[in-house]
Amino acid sequence: MALKKAILDINKIEKIELDLAKLEKIELDLDSIEKIVQSLKDDIKKITVGEKPAELKPTFEDMIFVKGGKYQPSFTDEEKEVSNLEVSKYLITQKLWQELIRNNPANFKGDENRPIEYISWWHALEFCNRLSEKYGLRPVYNLGKSDQGLLMINQLDGTVVSPDVADFNKTEGFRLPTEVEWEWFARGGQVALDNGTFDYTYSGSNNIDDVAWYTGNSKDTTQSVGLKMPNVLGLYDCNGNVWEWCYDTTEGIESGKSYVYKAYDHSNVYRRLKGGSWCNNTEVCAVAVRGNSQATYAYSNAGFRIVRTVL
Repeated sequence: MALKKAILDINKIEKIELDLAKLEKIELDLDSIEKIVQSLKDDIKKITVGEKPAELKPTFEDMIFVKGGKYQPSFTDEEKEVSNLEVSKYLITQKLWQELIRNNPANFKGDENRPIEYISWWHALEFCNRLSEKYGLRPVYNLGKSDQGLLMINQLDGTVVSPDVADFNKTEGFRLPTEVEWEWFARGGQVALDNGTFDYTYSGSNNIDDVAWYTGNSKDTTQSVGLKMPNVLGLYDCNGNVWEWCYDTTEGIESGKSYVYKAYDHSNVYRRLKGGSWCNNTEVCAVAVRGNSQATYAYSNAGFRIVRTVL
């Protein structure tokens, strides 16, 4: 409706020009008319492509809208594209985990706002599916053969496809971020590119103490989420506290693709981890550092946050 109104307004401007010319009561030079028309065109651009629609709201209160864009990740030599996303403001907490999974495997208990840890990559996928079901979204992951180490992806058209051909733009549920997506939102996305802070060493600062729990301040334990300064997008703890499971395997990224995944076998058992943790030093907690672990392993310094595609 807003687009239709804007187009009608342009037509009105043209009619006004003719009427004024006939009446010869008010004079508008060509430059003035062009400025008015250009202003309306700018409004149309904002409505159609440039800004988040006013009616777009996160699925639940702890999700942040992150506008997509293009950039060159630190681990590739070519530009990659990221779609619009919702990203969890915080690391997934023990409280949220217990609400869905009904257990608490965390090593560091005592505060439900601490991040969940001691969960494997596969456990994180199961959480994503259950949260999708809670909000009436089609789950992204088909875990019917997870006991065999095999993963399939549910597409919105009802098909179930292998991960190497799956398209996350055709999913609606919660999932783990790809490494390309993680670095995009951890660095601050388009907002940080525009304001010149995209290349900060850590998520939101060059000073690790501003934004992260690490060996220098963690007291050898996890800390409640959201206590440090967020990055420019409003995301907390992208560095330190706990490593974050990403979707990717650790094989070389393919040209033109934002992720790589092949069927589970003995040569492909590792998944990407990002961000560092409470037991890592300043160097390891940098945004550009890439960790990894076997998908079936769980640690007291590894958790996750979630995303979902928003088109």
